[in-house]
Amino acid sequence: MLNSDALNQLKQLKQDISKDNPRHEATVKGSMGRFGFAVLDDGRQAFLIPDEMAKVLPGDRVRVELSKDEKDRDTATIEKVLKSELRYVVGRYVIRGKGHFVEPDASQLSRRVFLPPKARKGASEGDLILCRITRHPFEDQKPQAEVVRIIGREDTPHVETEYCLSKHGLSAHARLPKIGDAQVAAWQKQIEKAMSRREDLRALPFVTIDSASTQDMDDALCAEATDDGWTLHVAIADPAELVEPGGEIDQRAQRLGSSWYFPDRIIPMLPDVLSTELCSLVPGQDRLALVMSLQVKPDGQISDFRLCEAVIHSRAKLAYSDVAGLMAEGAEHVDTDSLKALEAVRQALNNYRDNHALVAEDRQDYRLILNEAGKIDHIERRDSLDAHNLVEEAMIATNRCAARFLREKGLTGPFITHAGFRPERLDAMDQIRREQLGDDARFDLTDWKGFKAFLQALDEKDSELPLRGIATRSLARSLLSPEAAPHFGMGLALYTTFTSPLRKYNDLLVHRQIKAVLHGQKPQKVRERDCEHLQEALRLGRQAVNETEQWLKCQYMADQDGALGRGRIVHVNGAGFQVRLDNTGVEGFVHLGEEDEKFSFDPVYLTQKSATRTFMLDQTVMVEVAGVDWDRRQVKFRLTDDRAADLLDAFADA
Repeated sequence: MLNSDALNQLKQLKQDISKDNPRHEATVKGSMGRFGFAVLDDGRQAFLIPDEMAKVLPGDRVRVELSKDEKDRDTATIEKVLKSELRYVVGRYVIRGKGHFVEPDASQLSRRVFLPPKARKGASEGDLILCRITRHPFEDQKPQAEVVRIIGREDTPHVETEYCLSKHGLSAHARLPKIGDAQVAAWQKQIEKAMSRREDLRALPFVTIDSASTQDMDDALCAEATDDGWTLHVAIADPAELVEPGGEIDQRAQRLGSSWYFPDRIIPMLPDVLSTELCSLVPGQDRLALVMSLQVKPDGQISDFRLCEAVIHSRAKLAYSDVAGLMAEGAEHVDTDSLKALEAVRQALNNYRDNHALVAEDRQDYRLILNEAGKIDHIERRDSLDAHNLVEEAMIATNRCAARFLREKGLTGPFITHAGFRPERLDAMDQIRREQLGDDARFDLTDWKGFKAFLQALDEKDSELPLRGIATRSLARSLLSPEAAPHFGMGLALYTTFTSPLRKYNDLLVHRQIKAVLHGQKPQKVRERDCEHLQEALRLGRQAVNETEQWLKCQYMADQDGALGRGRIVHVNGAGFQVRLDNTGVEGFVHLGEEDEKFSFDPVYLTQKSATRTFMLDQTVMVEVAGVDWDRRQVKFRLTDDRAADLLDAFADA
């Protein structure tokens, strides 16, 4: 036992050491375990031992004291919580002993949160619940929460969408504002007044080309041959004429960032009366539009373009699957010459991008068909048609011109920028350059032209390795910016999106900038923080949709244990690889640790090799369903042999 003098000396020693340790502000980052990290503002990470992590929540801004542990790692001690951002969590109501808890569904929060008796609000064990954090753990490491809403149970119809909306804070924004008759009448008067002062382009044979079920039609097309190529007319719906900046409808649209297409519902960015009625380019109705007329040369180069506010009149709503037949056979309500000109423009624009830009590989599309209980009945595979590419090329060309207009007029976009490879993959890409193209092949991968030349060189290289696929998996994410900058991934000097203002808030902002210039007014500037907020809204929406779909797919595959499938490897890491099934698009993970032989992972070429086998990106493999990892909501596959492939082919031919 130490005497009081020794204890005081030890206490003083600790204080002296502590005085010498640096203090920093940091953001808490959790993990799948009980430990965490304090991410300093300079990018360094300091380890948080479980006892320290128990004092905080993911995302907390904290002041920490840094020291070194026995392994010479930076470790952090929490001195003070400056700000806590985590206010709500979703999860499952669980009972452990006499304690009632919410088990949060959060990748960085791996502990249960206590629910006091008065905070349970009638919820019971097994319920999926939305909770508010009522007590921070800093003082005693015992966080508490109260139930805000009972979302449902696992077998509640459509609970997956409701749960994911709540998880990502979108439930409140998903509710549409009430639009009264007086507001609709006021909008109709605005439309009539606007039509009287606009250019009349109702004689042009516009048509919309979309999915048969689409109601929010943003764009209509027509084209005509000229002495030096074609004129492509692209009419874009004009909700900016009616949606007041800063109003209730605009604020909701800004928070959503986009319309979101869940398997069981659509959450429109704008109210239906605008997105599917007053502003939608429905056939047989006069509509306000921003019209871009592009002069396209035979080689696909855009020599000039013109923007105007106009009134248009769509002749027909065409489904993608109808277009080829109408070109061949014609129809009374469709201008066949215009359709044929559109097809010629498609080929020219596509050829130009093939030669002068970068064209991404088409990704197979799938649709989840649900039953009455809101679960997957079956999955439809949708093949890409020339009509899809026709619309895509027209939209990309129009968006390129919109970006040029923004830059030429000194406007703040937002532009869509892309910086190429992720910084941590640049060394790997340089190694691939040396080994596959030779030391003499020099490319500046931090410049968009050098990046484009590098990918084009990889495409031309005759190799058994999926070089373009490896490069594609190494790309950074695109960003919104008020400043014009290249889009490396598309091989373009600049880019934005302008063609979906009924569905995308970015496009609505671009419309407002353009319309201000057309009216001789000074547009409101888009700021960096506006772009950051919009990017965050888009991230949350994408996560909600993706997680809903993945949950439903896991349920669907859980009933198919042992089923065979053929698929393509889409991701490789140190543990194994992800396979996407050809017939359904469902992805599952193959854990190579379960195989009889040892594999080694090549982080440069993204391959897994053993003494007898090699697995790489884009490779076709045969798998069988091996269950579901419900903690990760991940389908599990195991490899099968060629005999299974023969059996699968026999079933397909039967």
